[in-house]
Amino acid sequence: MEGIKVYKERILLVVDALYVGGTETHVLTLAKELIKNNIFVSIAANKTGSLLNSFEALNCPIYHIDFPRTIELEKEHEVALIDELEKIIISENISHVHLHQTPSGYLAGKAAKNRGVATVLTIHGTYYPNHEIRELLKLSDAVICVSPPLCDYVKSFGIESPYLVPNGINLEEYPLNASAEQIKNELNIPEDSIIVLYASRIAWAKAHVCSTFLRACKDLKLKAIPNLHVVVVGGGNELSNIQFLAQMIEEMCNDKFIHIVGEQLNIDAYYAMADCIVGTGRVALEGMASGKQIIAVGNHGYFGIVNDSNFEEAWIHYFGDHGSKVACSRHMLRDDLKKLLLNKEELKLNGIKSRKIAEERFNIQTIAQRILEIYSTTKGGLSK
Repeated sequence: MEGIKVYKERILLVVDALYVGGTETHVLTLAKELIKNNIFVSIAANKTGSLLNSFEALNCPIYHIDFPRTIELEKEHEVALIDELEKIIISENISHVHLHQTPSGYLAGKAAKNRGVATVLTIHGTYYPNHEIRELLKLSDAVICVSPPLCDYVKSFGIESPYLVPNGINLEEYPLNASAEQIKNELNIPEDSIIVLYASRIAWAKAHVCSTFLRACKDLKLKAIPNLHVVVVGGGNELSNIQFLAQMIEEMCNDKFIHIVGEQLNIDAYYAMADCIVGTGRVALEGMASGKQIIAVGNHGYFGIVNDSNFEEAWIHYFGDHGSKVACSRHMLRDDLKKLLLNKEELKLNGIKSRKIAEERFNIQTIAQRILEIYSTTKGGLSK
């Protein structure tokens, strides 16, 4: 049709599984936008996880691959999985395989190389075991990093020119002034409450951050903000420990004010309810898109209050996930929360500025175009 650009790229997006997480949400958002741009998209993943229905709603081919937890497989098992992936590449006439994780990326990268198909790898963190990231990089024709520290991380493995392309946010999914009354009522949060939200996987270092956050909120509840309510969104293997800690804190404060809600697919509604969001990485970007004040703390450590004057520094640290100012401290987090939560005017103003930054820097429409440019200039070959 006239006026519609026709792309020749046919993309296979590969992830381990379809659980709720920053990487998986990014892949879902990217897939939606690529499809809007008339790009053929198919997905290879273990078809388990809370995002399965959201991926199926894309109405694109999704291939179930029983990806293992490690790249160290029996040779026969590895060959069988690579053969499965090669069959997908052939049947869908794939031009580019886009990798995001190990071990799925390792196996799909090998399949792509066997078929002479271009591979693009997006690096989402520094949590890959060194031997696995080296294998992934060897199999990749182009490398994308979602933050400045990750570019330095990848360069330390000898990759000279990685692309810096941040996670993209579909701003339509985070409308300003969205109503949150229904969730407030469900959680029995009074109208005059001050609400602070923490969102992340409740596992590994981020579970420790969550416990520090809850202890900081206990101090605020007892000494400064009696009408404080706390919402924790996310699931993971440390969730039961966080629930136990929340129960202990509520007993100490003699008030039920901590709401541990687990994984949520409508996280935009929870963001809308919050006066302030504590998080890192994609959560920080989504919170900014929702027009909310961010306090950044992540795997690497503490950054603190994010505003328009220090945004560039926060971005360089990827909001505490890939770099930080200092180690996470309950006292710093408590003091920053107190400073913000007692100044509603500053909260609102910073939120408006946050949304503007998200619109200018992280709009998925712009991000998808940059990734399309990378696809168009990335070629594969039978040897590398």
